[in-house]
Amino acid sequence: MGKMSAKNKIIILLIVWIMSGALMLGYFFKILDGQNLQTLNDMGQERLTLAVLQAEDQSFKEAQSDLQKLAREPKQPADFFSSDITLVKELVILENMQPKYGVQMTLSGVSGTINNLPSAPTASPIVVVPYSISLSGSLGQVVNFLEALENAPFVTDINGLSVSVGGQNSVNLNLAANFYLLK
Repeated sequence: MGKMSAKNKIIILLIVWIMSGALMLGYFFKILDGQNLQTLNDMGQERLTLAVLQAEDQSFKEAQSDLQKLAREPKQPADFFSSDITLVKELVILENMQPKYGVQMTLSGVSGTINNLPSAPTASPIVVVPYSISLSGSLGQVVNFLEALENAPFVTDINGLSVSVGGQNSVNLNLAANFYLLK
């Protein structure tokens, strides 16, 4: 082999350069592009995580602020008890729950006067007004009624509860509970 001319050297170098460029474009850049796509996906996931954490942080700060506001507003336990000796508000709420939840309800046992009702074992002058409810409806309706009773705007204490099978697709529920009145 003799000396290569400069023209041949340039042609060979150009061919090697084109082949290495094609190899880079065809193989190595695809690997790098795949890594870039994975990095972009990871960055998107991290941004979502950051947004969730920022929302949780904001919610936590708002909850702390709300708790500090509540701590400055002293609530007395007596504020949770009705002083309406006729229990009109409580009875209306119970009676309105009947059609709302689609149950048949019978309310009984609310009797007596504030002077002859037993006192609750508290330091405040609170009396206990016993009552009972009989319900009939589907299991879902009865459970929804009980949940609403649990979250009613008055204090009630359930002393006893019995559930039995009623007619077709229905259950019967009897419960004994107490209202609490501020004397």
